[in-house]
Amino acid sequence: MSEQKTLNKSLSIRIATNGLSFCSYTPLSSTPFIYKVYDVQPTIALAANLKNALMHEPMLKDDYQRVNILITSPHATFVPVVDFNADAVEDIYAYNFPKDHSLRISYNVLRRSGVAIVFGIDKIIYQLLLDDFPRARFYASASTLIEFFGAKSAASEQNQLYAYLHEKEMTLYAFSAGRMQSINTFNASTPEDQTYYILNYMKQLQFSQLSDVLNIVGDTGKEQALANRLQNFLKNINIIDRKADFRSTITGGNTIIPYDLQTLLICGF
Repeated sequence: MSEQKTLNKSLSIRIATNGLSFCSYTPLSSTPFIYKVYDVQPTIALAANLKNALMHEPMLKDDYQRVNILITSPHATFVPVVDFNADAVEDIYAYNFPKDHSLRISYNVLRRSGVAIVFGIDKIIYQLLLDDFPRARFYASASTLIEFFGAKSAASEQNQLYAYLHEKEMTLYAFSAGRMQSINTFNASTPEDQTYYILNYMKQLQFSQLSDVLNIVGDTGKEQALANRLQNFLKNINIIDRKADFRSTITGGNTIIPYDLQTLLICGF
C-alpha cells in the first residue's frame, strides 16, 4: 500500500459481550468506510474468536496509521477529573466491581466532560490486540458517547436524557447544560422494560416529564416503538436522526455501524 493511501487510514475494532465488528476508514477512497460484523462461533470464547479473526480476516491484515479498540462492557466507573488518580485505577474499579484477575484495568480521561472512566478489558483479548497492533488505543464505549452527547446538549437550557439501545441493553446518559450527571446500563431489550427504567431514572434525577428532553438512539430498530410507548408519559421525546449526525452510516448492504462506533470515528479521540 502506498504511503499516501495509508495516511490517515484508521481501523476501529468493537468488542461487545458476544461479538466482534471492524470498521476501516480511508479518507481518500471513493468508499471511505468499510464495516464488517465478524461471524463469531458461540461454542468458543470471545478471545478465541478474536484470535481467529486476527489470523484470517483480511481487513485486520492491512496497514493503518491508527487503530482504536472500543470496549462495550457496562462495567465501568466514573470519577471527576479533579479527583482522579491514574495510579489508583485498580482500587477505583474494585470499589464498584468484584476483583477479577482476568481483567486489565484501563481508563480514559475526558477533560471536556470533566470525568475519567475506569473500565476492565479481558487480559487475553488485550494482549492479542497489542501483539498485532502495538500502538492501539483502548476506549470505553461510554467515553465516546459522553463526549458526543455532552457536546449536543451543551447549549440546551433543558436537562437531556439520552437512551442508547444496543445489544440486549439500554444505557442512559443524563446531562445538564452539557455536563454529565449520571450514567447507568440496564438489561432491558423490550419497550416495556425500557419505559420502566427510563421513568424511574428520570424520577430519581428529578428530571421533569413536561419540560426536559428524552433523546432515543440505537442499533436495535426499536427506537420508534419505545417512543410510542413513552408518549403518554413524556412531553418532549426526540428520536435522533443518525444520518444528520453522520454523513456515512450504512455500508456493506444494509449493515448499520453501531452508534458508539460512529461517535468514535468523528469525536477526534
